[in-house]
Amino acid sequence: MGSITLTQGDGRIIDIQGDGQTANLKRMIVEGLAVPEGRQKTLPTLLLYDATGLQIFEEITYLEEYYLTGQEIEVLERNADEIATNIEQNSVLLELGSGNLRKVKILLDALERAKRNVTYFALDLMRSELDRTLAAVPEGTFEHVKCFGLLGTYDDGLQWLTNPEMVGQTKTIMSLGSSVGNYNRDEAAAFVKQFASTLGPKDTLLFGLDACQEPRRVYQAYNDSQGVTNRFTINGLKHANKILGYDAFELDNWYAAGEYSATEGLHRAHVVPRSDCIVAGVAIRGGERIRIEESVKYSAAQTRKLWDNGDVIEKTVWSNTAADYSKRC
Repeated sequence: MGSITLTQGDGRIIDIQGDGQTANLKRMIVEGLAVPEGRQKTLPTLLLYDATGLQIFEEITYLEEYYLTGQEIEVLERNADEIATNIEQNSVLLELGSGNLRKVKILLDALERAKRNVTYFALDLMRSELDRTLAAVPEGTFEHVKCFGLLGTYDDGLQWLTNPEMVGQTKTIMSLGSSVGNYNRDEAAAFVKQFASTLGPKDTLLFGLDACQEPRRVYQAYNDSQGVTNRFTINGLKHANKILGYDAFELDNWYAAGEYSATEGLHRAHVVPRSDCIVAGVAIRGGERIRIEESVKYSAAQTRKLWDNGDVIEKTVWSNTAADYSKRC
């Protein structure tokens, strides 16, 4: 195995951002709204995850209704030691969308107990989140586990994995939350396939999937009684205004609305104008639902199809007690 040279960035955070991130997001806003008549207008889910949005999402993860974080933690607490034994010695761990260390530290502690010499990279698009992540594991916390941050998007992470010094590294790419569920099923397969294409024979993916099919439970998880998730969704419009450079969305005219589709096995979050308006030159009717996020759930059959379409082979499954949330390698 080759060595990793850390030459970019300041301290333990490496800036791998490509050019034009703001311009790309602006283009996605305009293109998502300016669709042909009869197609649903959309906004990019990335709008939800600015610095403020990430702080609000952290609040969401502590809500009783938001069952996902508790299930993710249960899976790790039950299985972290076994998962650690499936991670190669002297390998790289790349976590996609790290957030804070509440979940992954369970695995990092298990790797330390197993004396696995690994280098952990937390990938996030907000420096403030990486600062917070790494503050929880100051240098010297572990003897065997080294921790760094990567500042960039998933696409930046993909590009980073193709660097010559990374190609020869044994690695595990992790998504410990339910990020795969934020893509529709075709997009999710493409997402998995992209990262799988960077793997060598000894490399693995470790992805979390939510299999909950209880309509009321899923709906309440994204439509909490305190309105925190609604605040999270509307913050996406504030972010859009910053990206566009003016108050394209008059916030008083908009509200958040969620819906669960049992037939499709997913929840959709929308933003809805109270009255007719024009945004970025596009006419939007009052009451028209603009989709900003999907949260897709995976049955056993849908999981098999995801892996088939993503060109990966499932090796091991670790699940919670109810078997409705799992980590898959």
